[in-house]
Amino acid sequence: MKNEFLKLLREKENEIIQNSIELINIPSITVNRKECERALRFVIENMKSEGLQTYYTKDMDCGVVELGEGEETLGILTHVDVVDIGDLEKWNTKPFDAQKKDGFIIGRGAVDDKCPTVIIMTILNVLNSLNLKYKRKVQFIVGTSEEEEWTDIKSYKNEFTPPNFGFTPDGEFPVYNIESGYADVILEFVVDTDTNFGIVKVMESGNSSNTIPSAGTLQIIKKGQDFHFDFKGKSSHSSLPENGNNALIKMCKWLVENSEMDTSLKNAIDLILLMDNCYYGDTLGFDNLDLYINEDYIGKNIVNPTILKLEGNKLTLNINIRQRFGVTKDDINKVFKKLSDEYEFDYRFTGGFLDPLYVNSNNPVFEKMNTVYEEVTKNKGGFQLTRGTSYAKALPNSVCWGPLLEGEEDTCHQENEKMSVESIIKCVEIYGSFIYDMLVE
Repeated sequence: MKNEFLKLLREKENEIIQNSIELINIPSITVNRKECERALRFVIENMKSEGLQTYYTKDMDCGVVELGEGEETLGILTHVDVVDIGDLEKWNTKPFDAQKKDGFIIGRGAVDDKCPTVIIMTILNVLNSLNLKYKRKVQFIVGTSEEEEWTDIKSYKNEFTPPNFGFTPDGEFPVYNIESGYADVILEFVVDTDTNFGIVKVMESGNSSNTIPSAGTLQIIKKGQDFHFDFKGKSSHSSLPENGNNALIKMCKWLVENSEMDTSLKNAIDLILLMDNCYYGDTLGFDNLDLYINEDYIGKNIVNPTILKLEGNKLTLNINIRQRFGVTKDDINKVFKKLSDEYEFDYRFTGGFLDPLYVNSNNPVFEKMNTVYEEVTKNKGGFQLTRGTSYAKALPNSVCWGPLLEGEEDTCHQENEKMSVESIIKCVEIYGSFIYDMLVE
């Protein structure tokens, strides 16, 4: 029966590609709640039409699909919200007009997390179409605010019983059982914008707190004339800043190299430039010693400026932090308290703070993930650290598992985001085999 199930899944390749394209074409940027709800309905109503049990939270910010029976429940968490498009000029295609081109599906959200969402949707639809006896239940949880403050997960936890264990297809293979934490700290400087070059009227870069900005804008007025400067970089996921080129920092470097300014503005620029080519927070005061705990690699902190905006004489800076395991909110607060005394700013944490994740790898469910992965790909499985953060933090005994295969380029949060059709086909088989083995007698 499993072979029949996998054969039926393979026959769904064109349907998966088409549904992925349709879902990507919904511009469900996290702040656009109407479009996020539309994307959520696209998934949930599709599964409802296939006869599965489907539910929504009261606020329509999360969908839940259930299948099977038994005392244990496998949870699978995905999301249909996406980050902003970044620099439109750098897209080779329209970000919300997805294209299948050169073996890839290209569009905002392709890998994060719309193609994986459609893959899981299709697997459960096909599974439901067969007359099977189940030993476990599966709960497919689809969120709409993963890229910001996880209000969808709060709604879900208030209204549903969480599964016993699970995974989110929102990263890479093999199994990622250790995740860095997540924090956004907003700094506010009161500045004098008068420089010897002129008066700074516009200073802006970044539109997503968890993305390295690819563009910056500076406007200076001198003797009634406007001088406008654009700065170009390369966007990347903020957990992988080395893959990008921070336009915010480029803009600040140009300003400090080409003008003399008041101490208040220089304080802000000097603080930002402490992070120039230093991604790990060492120059700010973060501790990156002792890279292992219990022989498990926990890595370094990742600390980068992602949003800067000048409004009148108030300069606001967002610093995105991926704190390593063992670093607490109090530790981060101590770093910024000391910096605020030296550089004269007020600061606050946003509501999206998440502690690091450490899940014991000694679990037969996770071993099964590795077994299936090795059988399908012929690559070695194992357990690793990811700098990013995912819905694995939302539920107990959950890990991040795929969808990117070993050696693949990660275009998450970048312009020209894409997922290869080859990876989609492999993921269908990996996830399909695992879900079948977990649920079916």
